[in-house]
Amino acid sequence: MGRLTIKQKIIAYSGTIIVGVIILCGLIIYLVNKNQDVLIHNRARVLMSNSIYEANQGDYRSLEEYSYLVINLSGDVIHSNQKKDLEQSPIDMKTITGNSYGSQKNENYVYSAPVLENELQTGTIFVQIPYEKLIEKPYYLIGIMLAVGMILLITILHFIRFLNQDILVPIHQVHLSTKKIRQGNLLERVQYDYDGEIGTLCHDFEGLRDELAYSIQNEKRLKEKEKLLLAYISHDLRTPIATISGYVEGIHTGLVKGERVQEYTSIILKKVIMLNGLIDDILEHSKAQLYEFDIQKVECYSKEFFTSIVEESREDVRKKGLEFKCTEIPNVLLSIDQKRIRQVLQNLVGNAMKFTNKGTITILFRYEDGKLIIAVHDTGIGIPATDQAMIFEAFYRGEKARTLNVSGSGLGLSIAKYIVSQHGGRIFCDSILNEGTTLEFYIPVA
Repeated sequence: MGRLTIKQKIIAYSGTIIVGVIILCGLIIYLVNKNQDVLIHNRARVLMSNSIYEANQGDYRSLEEYSYLVINLSGDVIHSNQKKDLEQSPIDMKTITGNSYGSQKNENYVYSAPVLENELQTGTIFVQIPYEKLIEKPYYLIGIMLAVGMILLITILHFIRFLNQDILVPIHQVHLSTKKIRQGNLLERVQYDYDGEIGTLCHDFEGLRDELAYSIQNEKRLKEKEKLLLAYISHDLRTPIATISGYVEGIHTGLVKGERVQEYTSIILKKVIMLNGLIDDILEHSKAQLYEFDIQKVECYSKEFFTSIVEESREDVRKKGLEFKCTEIPNVLLSIDQKRIRQVLQNLVGNAMKFTNKGTITILFRYEDGKLIIAVHDTGIGIPATDQAMIFEAFYRGEKARTLNVSGSGLGLSIAKYIVSQHGGRIFCDSILNEGTTLEFYIPVA
């Protein structure tokens, strides 16, 4: 036999409590009835105490409402309010049932007490007291027990209803929802409007469901990105490796001689540098995904730091035959990882150069609301609106990049976004197709 459910346990415990209360009430009634004789005598003694005292003083008026008689030690009737008792004097003691504690006779209780004179007993007083004056039916006790029983029953029923609706029902819903999740259905939600701990439990469960759904969707996206990564890396590796292989084979076989050897080795070196950059991007992205990206911040002034990067970028842009512009650099104190921020800005300039064949590349600096804002603007091919929301995703390369056969892993902007976020900033994109693109990020000032 399996273990009882919570509902079965509640019913069993409630039934046990009700039966226990009924047994307790019955026991109380039994004990009350068992001691009835003692209670009657005690009530009679209390009721007659003043009357017996007055009778010992010779005043029998307070006894007139009862049948009583007073006899001496010889059995002679000294006083009585019943004529038959006076006629039977001396009275036969056997006709009186009772002793010094009183007794029952017909519908009356015969209470007896000594007649004292100078602290010596000279006779006995017998008083017949109707039972109705002495016996208090325990109706009040029964009423109290019934009231307590009803309150207890209502409380238990209300408690069972509370447990069922506010605990068992939501737990059952969570159980059913868990089964559906295991079957792959993440859309069926727990309907709840409970306060307190159960409401918090349902809320947390729904939070876990949302996180699980997000994780599954994210896993699907990652798998898609992995497929794209393999495709892109295969393409990007195949081209330079094929070039390197061809040039090396030409040198090795002796087909290339003289000055052309230096030309070939120069091309091979460029392709090797390109491959190293691709591998570095993949390693950087892996570190970011595993939260092992090393950020080491130091304080520096922005003007001195960014001036060297701007000059390097100026030379690279001019070598491609493009115009280069840069605004004044505000001189503010920053707390940054210089290597990583340099990497971000160089990546943005490099992207601008890839997609700009003519025109201008501009680096803009401005200080605003405690932030240093840096933007790289180009007059290149621009980014379609459908691609702008995705360009910071890992391995994503827009349709234009694939069409124009632009090299790259699709990881640069994803890594840049991670670096900027680790500095407490954000990165944005604003682009108009065939007119140009602006990539902007900000860093909080120290």
